[in-house]
Amino acid sequence: MDNRQVELTPQSAMNAPYINVLDQIDHAAVLAPRVARIRRLKRYIQKLWPKGHPTKFIHVAGTNGKGSVCRFLEAGLSLAGTAASYTGPHLFDYRDRFSVNGRAVTAAEVTQAWEDVVFPLCVDLAETDPKHVPDYSMCGILLALVLFDRRGVQWAAMETGCGGRYDGRMALDVEATVLTNVGDDHPLTLGDTRWQRGIEKAGISRKDVPMFTGDIQNEEGDAVRQICAHMGAPVHAIGPRRVQALRAELAASFPSGLPEASMLQSDHQLANAALAISVVGRLMPQINRPQMLEKLVDLTYDGRFQQIEDGVYVDVAHNPNKVAALMADVRGRLGNARITYVLGLSESRNAADMFTDLATSAVHMVVTEGSFKATPAEDVAKIIRTLNPSIPVEVITDPRAAIERARQVKHHGGADAVVVTGSTYMLDAAFNPDPYMRKINASYGWRFRASAS
Repeated sequence: MDNRQVELTPQSAMNAPYINVLDQIDHAAVLAPRVARIRRLKRYIQKLWPKGHPTKFIHVAGTNGKGSVCRFLEAGLSLAGTAASYTGPHLFDYRDRFSVNGRAVTAAEVTQAWEDVVFPLCVDLAETDPKHVPDYSMCGILLALVLFDRRGVQWAAMETGCGGRYDGRMALDVEATVLTNVGDDHPLTLGDTRWQRGIEKAGISRKDVPMFTGDIQNEEGDAVRQICAHMGAPVHAIGPRRVQALRAELAASFPSGLPEASMLQSDHQLANAALAISVVGRLMPQINRPQMLEKLVDLTYDGRFQQIEDGVYVDVAHNPNKVAALMADVRGRLGNARITYVLGLSESRNAADMFTDLATSAVHMVVTEGSFKATPAEDVAKIIRTLNPSIPVEVITDPRAAIERARQVKHHGGADAVVVTGSTYMLDAAFNPDPYMRKINASYGWRFRASAS
């Protein structure tokens, strides 16, 4: 009889690399094809650029702020030449994903890059390897590479789509990686704990390539550090002291205060800027820091607490962490103003998780719907009414009519400001001035559905 006993400890130390291996064993049938997809994309890139792509890339991941960090990196690196960023999703026009020296590429450039290079590659593969025709994400990456090559881009920041380890940008050779933070995003695809998401996002690290991170604490921070150590990637963490130092530096450099529209009015954007400044300082130390600060102070980014008219603000806040950042902006920049919120969710979001703080701070709410994957407005409204029974909650499914109603509330003295937030699809339906773009943005995938039927 074996009298040996298993020794149990109250809490075992995390072994993130081993946990990742166990996850891959459990889900090899799903994850191996994702790695194979990255390898195929790398072969396509090598075929198109046999001597290597001329642009130096920075791969950026994170729950929030990765798009802003990409734009900050682009702005800073543009002081040394031609710099670019590839971000997503777009708010109004697909070409806005591709920014070169602070300006979106033209529709003609996208058209030519697609017709000359990317679509012919897709068609060739449809003949020779039809199961592996590039998907939407891969086509976007290839388009970015063609556009940046044609523009002579020297540096480009590339925003991760979702997660990191299995993202298509892993096919790129990069000069640095950036992880902004680890929060509460995509639980169904990245895991329902933060440490799982940390393992996934830190997977963008590469051997001997510096990884720059924001202030990532607790188990998710342990996961990130362990994965980077396992990969052999040196880590440069940008903590609160760097952010505080940047705040003091800006106060000294701009004694009359920052412009009201500056992104750096927001604490979370200040952290994003500190991260981007550290990356640029390490990769291109010759860039003039005061000039970079001026660039970042003047930078704007559509849908990031953006004032579109007097007393009306727009913010893309589509996960709980983004809503928390929005609420910090509202308190910091609007003070005690009485707010009417217009909001709409996509189908994968939970209103109770998203809008508890927002609902308790509102004086009036108008719930609407986006044009694609929308959560029914009445369902959201029912939850909002339970969160704050004391405020009026209206349902107006047309986003433009919903915003007009919020304007009326403000005009008649029922609120001091209007904040429109939620999914990009709702903001697109509400504000996109181009009816053709609104139609295209709202109808992605209709041919797939037609083929299936």
